[in-house]
Amino acid sequence: MGSNCSCLRSQIAEERYEEMPFQVSLNLKDLPQNDNSELPEASTMPNLSDLIKLQSVLRGFIERKHCQNINHSILPTSIISKPISGVFRTSLQEIPQSQVPDYSTPLSRNAEKHLGSFEYPQISSKGLIKKGFIELENGVIYLGEWNNNLQREGLGCQHWPDGSKYEGIWANDKANGKGRLIHADGDVYEGNWKDDKADGLGTYLHSNGAKYVGDWAEDKQDGFGTETWPDGAKYDGQYKNGSKEGRGKFIWSDGSKYEGEFHCNNIHGYGIYEWSDGRKYIGYWKNNKMDGKGEFSWSDGRKYTGEYIDDKKQGYGVFEWPDGRKYEGEWANGKQHGKGFYYTTVNGKVEGEWKDGKRVKINFS
Repeated sequence: MGSNCSCLRSQIAEERYEEMPFQVSLNLKDLPQNDNSELPEASTMPNLSDLIKLQSVLRGFIERKHCQNINHSILPTSIISKPISGVFRTSLQEIPQSQVPDYSTPLSRNAEKHLGSFEYPQISSKGLIKKGFIELENGVIYLGEWNNNLQREGLGCQHWPDGSKYEGIWANDKANGKGRLIHADGDVYEGNWKDDKADGLGTYLHSNGAKYVGDWAEDKQDGFGTETWPDGAKYDGQYKNGSKEGRGKFIWSDGSKYEGEFHCNNIHGYGIYEWSDGRKYIGYWKNNKMDGKGEFSWSDGRKYTGEYIDDKKQGYGVFEWPDGRKYEGEWANGKQHGKGFYYTTVNGKVEGEWKDGKRVKINFS
């Protein structure tokens, strides 16, 4: 899921196989110049660039908004004697409800209508002061409870001039506990907060229908979570510091799926990828590409077992056909290249050399 989410490139290179109808000839010159005939290409990996938008969009919004529009109400540093954790107010001036401005936007209103009223948790209000609408610094409007130090504490609702709205629990003048922040553009975070940051279990709803439900720490996805998209794509797995990291499972809208290791939002490490047309790769990956030892199989029984580099067969590998034929030997850039053995049920084992997928020599015993 964007530059920040790349499992996620437009496509993974097509895995092909070589057809090699081998006929033993007495002379090398009698061999066909090219005895490889590729079958029609199967469909490639589903396009990923449009699928993992939530994480990049989500992080982009959080980086810009930082889920801390809540801090818009702090006093300018030039007129306070301490950092934001030590904001001092000398009085609270209520304003009549008739004079309270409507900061909402069409998108924020639509989001709130869709979600319904926020359900405030049951907490103790002992020692707190409840007041009407208070206009704070920078035009922010707050309605709710306060402590004796004139800090927002307990249950309260705050509106910003840009159209954002937070409802939930406050402590020490910051969002702390359960709360819901509706952004002016219709994006919503609802869940646990700690010092004005998403922290704990929470849900982020993107205005386009994408959704993340899971763990957060310091405003970033961290722990276990689930992302879903309007087209049916889904990811379940681990996150670290805002990125897919560790074990996870991604299912695309066409039914293709990957289950295995992720690193920095990339398919990276050991994993299994299954295409919707029956192809399957089991092995190692590096930055979304097959890299290392692996096994690639087709629905009709063809199979390659060997080494990959950068999505291509490279090194030593064995290709098997369902009719019993087999090539065993060296590969380069996805093609037979170097010394190898070709097996058939008729001729048995024949040693030869290949160059760029073409057989160029037979070694007769």
